[in-house]
Amino acid sequence: MIKDLLDDALAHWEGLNLNCHPGHIPANMRTGETQDEWTFWTAIPSTVTDADIAGLDDEWAIKISPQYREVLQHRHFIELQIGEVSLFPHPSDGWMEAIRKRVFGGYPKELLIERGFLPFADFSDWGLWCFGLNEPNEAGEHPIYLWDHHRPEEFQRVADDLASGLKEQAENQNA
Repeated sequence: MIKDLLDDALAHWEGLNLNCHPGHIPANMRTGETQDEWTFWTAIPSTVTDADIAGLDDEWAIKISPQYREVLQHRHFIELQIGEVSLFPHPSDGWMEAIRKRVFGGYPKELLIERGFLPFADFSDWGLWCFGLNEPNEAGEHPIYLWDHHRPEEFQRVADDLASGLKEQAENQNA
């Protein structure tokens, strides 16, 4: 289900010609088309290995959920928006550093990481979607919480896992 949600969202994004970016685009993701200062990109198969994921697990002292692992190992992308959710960029070169930067370089760790919340996506222009790391289910999936940076003490549970959260966002987008 995750792969289908990602592929549908990426196809929609590219179909609207929104797959362009003013910043760095890895050479293997460029379409060759540009417009003004923007470069068009295409999602490509992921090069993320099981060893890469294990390295992140060790570095972050967590266990990445199977569904998020599937995201990371399915496609590289510059932008991926499903409804109000924009997954953190996952370029083909420097993907690990791009994710580290968004996870640890944004809001202070004591607001999120130290409280057991791992951010992985922006929500609209005012919040983050985070995995609730302290409560994995029997399949190793973490519930999804919405965090509003205007109310840093509050976390709203929005889904039992990544797939159900993204599915709801996609359905709301298409309604």
